[in-house]
Amino acid sequence: MRRKTICFISETGQGDRPLNDPSVRYRAYHPAEALLNAGHFCTIYSASQFYKNPCFDYDVYIFHRPNMARATFRQVVTGLRRLKRTLIADYDDLIFGNEELALDSSAVKNRTLTPERAIDAFASNLEGLIFFDKVTASTAPLADRVREYNPDAQVMVAPNIVSKSVISFHESLGTPLRKRPSCTIGYFAGTKSHDRDFPVVEAALHRVLSENRDSKLMIVGPVAVPRSIASLPNVSIAPVVNYLRLPGLMTKCDTVIAPLEDSAFNACKSRVKFLEAALSGCRLVASPIPDMQAIGPNHLTLAADLDAWYEALSEPLNSTTQRALIARNFTFLKENSTVESYIALGELQ
Repeated sequence: MRRKTICFISETGQGDRPLNDPSVRYRAYHPAEALLNAGHFCTIYSASQFYKNPCFDYDVYIFHRPNMARATFRQVVTGLRRLKRTLIADYDDLIFGNEELALDSSAVKNRTLTPERAIDAFASNLEGLIFFDKVTASTAPLADRVREYNPDAQVMVAPNIVSKSVISFHESLGTPLRKRPSCTIGYFAGTKSHDRDFPVVEAALHRVLSENRDSKLMIVGPVAVPRSIASLPNVSIAPVVNYLRLPGLMTKCDTVIAPLEDSAFNACKSRVKFLEAALSGCRLVASPIPDMQAIGPNHLTLAADLDAWYEALSEPLNSTTQRALIARNFTFLKENSTVESYIALGELQ
């Protein structure tokens, strides 16, 4: 195997500190570590950093969420292709497509983008997508969307992973086995984009928390909490925390929830909430999006309706069952921390 050089370039709002963006951690930093362990050299730029002074000397370029909004995008990609560099576009959300998909996105529904700006963004991202003949996507439904709009591309699923160093660090600390209060449910929303998702579980949560005052709910992040939930005495609300503090905060819960509204956008979302819960030793109860289903029922609980949510949340696991689940899930993290799709598309064997 010849050692190759790989450059990750991510479109992120954290231009000066891309590590602060969860998406960049999962789509660049974690796979970069795996590729480094395989003997390659990797570097990571935000798009704003890279396009200021692009370097054309790497063997492989992985563009995370590329779009045509960058003034020199076409020039840079054309130049790299002329030099016969391997170019891969990478996606972890449905951010491209027609107007219907743009208007179905969480950014529009939660009013972080106007419909007009969302339509423009999806069109720009779509223009970027069709520039590439090699594409990775974080989930199978998202890969299908890529094939729909770029049918000639070679497309592979590259699931989100946790890096081995992070797994090893928390294993040595005993994070997943840390003693925690029982009957404590956690909801961790990294962004405001989940405002439309919380109502999926609201009625079931209210019933569980009202019927059993020993149950507690901890909500972390900028989500809009309905008054019916926020007013309950066994509910606490905290601001979003740094990624490095997240596993420690999650150990205050025995169960974490990941409700998602049923939509084309959410059907393409990934298993990140499971990875976070597994790292922290929490059981996950989640909406049955395809990437969660792919993990399998031995690792998490799927809830398709309010009755299923209520049943799952009103029956906490006993300590023996919880420890067995923790062990299975930690083994899953270790066995699924590889990057075969990047290796195949980047010809890194």
